[in-house]
Formats: sequence, C-alpha cells, structure tokens
Amino acid sequence: MGFFAKLAAHAANKMAYPAIISESLSLTYGELFDCVKKTALNLDAAGFGPSEVVGIRVEGEVDHLIISLALLATGASIITLPGHDSPQLRTSLARRVSVTRLIESADAHKFLDCRCGESPTPAFLPVGQIVAAGVLYFRTSGTTGDVNVVPFSEAQIAAQADRHSEYAGDRLLRLASIEHNNSKRHRFYCVWQGGTNVFKPQGKFDLVQFVLQHRVSCLDISRMHASDLTALNTAGKLSGLKIRTGGSAVPYAVRRAIQEKVTTNLYVRYAAAECGAISMAGPGDHDEAGAVGIPLDGVELEIVDGQGCPLPQGERGEIRIRAEGVASSYLNSPSDTAKRFRDGWFYPGDLGHIHAGGQLVLDGRTDDMIILNGLNIFPAEIERVLESHPDVDCVAALGLPSQVHGQIPVAAVILRAGVSATTVELRGFVRASLGLRAPRRIIVLDSFPRNSQGKVLKRELLKLFQ
Repeated sequence: MGFFAKLAAHAANKMAYPAIISESLSLTYGELFDCVKKTALNLDAAGFGPSEVVGIRVEGEVDHLIISLALLATGASIITLPGHDSPQLRTSLARRVSVTRLIESADAHKFLDCRCGESPTPAFLPVGQIVAAGVLYFRTSGTTGDVNVVPFSEAQIAAQADRHSEYAGDRLLRLASIEHNNSKRHRFYCVWQGGTNVFKPQGKFDLVQFVLQHRVSCLDISRMHASDLTALNTAGKLSGLKIRTGGSAVPYAVRRAIQEKVTTNLYVRYAAAECGAISMAGPGDHDEAGAVGIPLDGVELEIVDGQGCPLPQGERGEIRIRAEGVASSYLNSPSDTAKRFRDGWFYPGDLGHIHAGGQLVLDGRTDDMIILNGLNIFPAEIERVLESHPDVDCVAALGLPSQVHGQIPVAAVILRAGVSATTVELRGFVRASLGLRAPRRIIVLDSFPRNSQGKVLKRELLKLFQ
C-alpha cells in the first residue's frame, strides 16, 4: 500500500479527524485526501508521472507535504532541495539523482488545490493507469564524511512508519522544518499512522502558548532546542507533554533538566538516515550512561568486533542492525555501499555497548575513535565525564593528528551562562576519572560549528585546534 491508498483509507475511516493544523490552514483527513487527489490530478495534467524525478524547493511546510504526497500519487520520484543548503549542494544533489523537473515555492500555487466542499472520491488513477511506484530520495547529514543519497520505496518508508504506532493518537509538532530530511520522514510517519501534523507559525512565536493552544501532545526537538526549552520560565506548563529528541548526543544533565523543569515524558531517540529510528529511551531509562533505549520492535541489533562476530554484553564494538524498511545501498556510491551494507546488515558507523537491562549506550563514531599510542579512546567517555561538571553545557571530544602519538585526545566545551571554569580546572577534573584517556587540550567556545540539523561538524571543529 502506498501513501495515497493509506490516505484514502483514513478518509474513509476517520474523515473528520484532524490531519493538519497550521497558522493558516487546518485540514481533516477527508479534506487532506481531497486536496492531495486534486493536486495530483493537476500535476498529472502538467506531465508529472513515473518517468519524472522531481526536486522540491518549497519552503511552506504544509504546501511541501501536500506537493510531496501528490507527486507520489502520480508515481513520480522526489528529493528535497532545501533552502538551508548552498546552491552548489542543491545543484550537486539534483545532478546525482538526475532530477528532471523542479517545483519551487513560486510554482506551488499552480498545482495546489485545497478548496473544500467537494466530497472526496474513493480512488485516483491518473492518465496512464500507474503501476510503478516512485522513489523517495533522502540525503545523509555529511557530518562525518561525504553526503550520500539514500533511495527508499514507499513500502520501506511505510515499514519504518509502522514502528511508530504512537503517532496514531498524537498531535505532532516538530520545530525543524519539513525541508530537513528527518522532519519530512516523521511527517510522513504521522500521515501513515493517521495522526495530526501540527506546523509552527513563521517567525518568532511563543512555543509554550502555541503548544497549549493547539493541544500538541508530542513535541519533537533537537538537542539545541531542548536546552532552550529548559530556560523558559513558562516551560513548567508543559508537564503533560511528550518530548522526543535525538540527532546528537543528549547528555544526562540535559535529560534531567527537561524532566525536572518541563516534563517527565522524555524520549531520546537513536536513528540513522538509512533506516529511521533504531531505539528509544523512555522516561524511566535515563541515567548517567546516556542510554538510548532498547531496539524498537522489529529491529535486530548486535554489537560486533572487527571480524563481524557478536560481542558479549558490556563490551564495546561496532553497531549493526537489520529490519524491514532499512535501505540497501547508496545511490551511485559503490564504495560506501560496500562499507555500510554487508551480508544483510546495515552498519551505521557507530560504536556502542549494551548496558544493564539491555539498554544501548553509544560510544561515538567508528571514524571518531581516538588512538593514542595504540590506546583506543572513545570520544563519548570523555564527553560524558566533562558533561558531568556543573559548569559545562556542551562537549565535543575528538582526536588531533600527531606524527609521534598517532592522535592526541582534545575537547571543546561550551560553558553554562554566568560560570568561569578554567581549562586547567577542567583538565584536572576529567583526568581524575580517565587518567591517560583524558584530553591533553581543552578549549572553551561560545558555540560549535553545526549543520542545519544541529549536529556538530567535528571536521570544522578540529581546525580550531590545528
């Protein structure tokens, strides 16, 4: 079943249930189905169909979602070419997937048709009686290497969505724009499950008031937004809210602050662009180890050594997974495909170990492992110790190349407002716990270089030490 057929089912079974809530437009599932159907007919009449690969450059979030669903209904393949990327990167992505047509914000009104009042018809078959399903192309973050493009079928995205049954009753608000791959993926998940997608207004707005006004039940935010939320004086009004976060490490201090100042209903997600969510730490799973939960239903996860042999509980090694909906390759990248997709398993490139109770703990990236005179040092162990210092807000540990020692562990920190811990003090603090594994240099920064999704760009950060 594709997304259009799923929408038709929702329109038949829960026609009056809210599907979309935004500042300017609210749609029930009956209305959303009708809107997507009419828009798809307009696209079909304009020649969009199975032979097209369409680049979408539509900043309006509701328009973007409807255009995407309608294009899939025509059998076209789609890729987002987001405004937060450079023109050079957008051009490169378009060439890599052989984009044949482009829809930009200024073009959207030519195809969108959200006039209400007409009863939705039960089926849609555009000219040509489509039998081929389109491809959804998602790009990787590129924080630890080159940007790759991951092709998914609708069935694979649906299989990922099936692991999020909680969305069926949620009113989901994501602060990251739908132009971000992870946001778009979860907007699709919410549609598949028949939940309500809530879209934030443009410009500055009162987040707490907006959540209360629109009865948002689930707020999905980045690590940076999580820290900002705890600083709001009115955050305590959200005590019944579910908060989900992930994308980068969420220190225990941040988790504790959310649960103490905002809501106890905190969920920390571990995921990858190639497969969606892998595991989720729930309200009772948060501890100083920084666990990210047990694997979701349907996800098989192992910790293995360099030869691919499973390791006992507690031993650190490389993570591998397999599940329905996991990608099988990168587009036109045979070397990276061979590295990450092996023998039916996907290797995300992360290190970890299984903590007490079967919880997964992340120990960093395989590419980020610091090797000091043959001694393996996990960046996460440095970060966890420094994050436990009361004056430290954020940490990034990495290896500085050395001709003599191979690599030297170093760390960058962001201090909390109003404190004055020195680098000498911080080095002594972490050395007391880690000894030889402690960073030889620590620098204090006002902010970290990050990509548009909030992930730290360690390659850029490393330049500040050299």
